[in-house]
Amino acid sequence: MRSNAETLAKDYELGKTKEDYYQYIVDSLINGNRYQVRRLFNKMRKHYQKDFLINFIDVRNGFHKSVLNICIDELTD
Repeated sequence: MRSNAETLAKDYELGKTKEDYYQYIVDSLINGNRYQVRRLFNKMRKHYQKDFLINFIDVRNGFHKSVLNICIDELTD
């Protein structure tokens, strides 16, 4: 079941905002866990997936760009 990002942030005890959850996804990649990036991205409702990709990801940042590519791949599967 997909959830909103704020609820996921609280569930994972990351904070209370969607940005806390979004940053956790990026941090997962920084820590070398590509599978976790996919899993966390897929836990979000479509609205939050789009918000994450459009408003949070900064393609000028190499880690963000890699997360973007992973998530786009998830959307096309």
